[in-house]
Amino acid sequence: MGPAGPGQAWHHVVEQTPGNIARFGPEAIHNNANLVRLPPGAGSIHARVSGLYSSIRPDITGSTSLTVRQWLATQSFEAQSAFGQRALQNITSGVWP
Repeated sequence: MGPAGPGQAWHHVVEQTPGNIARFGPEAIHNNANLVRLPPGAGSIHARVSGLYSSIRPDITGSTSLTVRQWLATQSFEAQSAFGQRALQNITSGVWP
């Protein structure tokens, strides 16, 4: 995709994990529909999404042992995409810390 631009980093809405690439194929993961530009760095939306995905959130996943990332790995591409869009919206608006 090339550089995201000055002060920007690419964020994959459906994460580019080995499991997702194996399940959905690289074309589904690495394309314009699955990429958004976000500012990088500590405290950025990108870092906050990563933090959310690494956390255990029973209110989101219904599990007290799975991280959001582990829970998402069990979901379809469509469900992961919808969740990723919701995560961006909720973090941007302050609904999710």
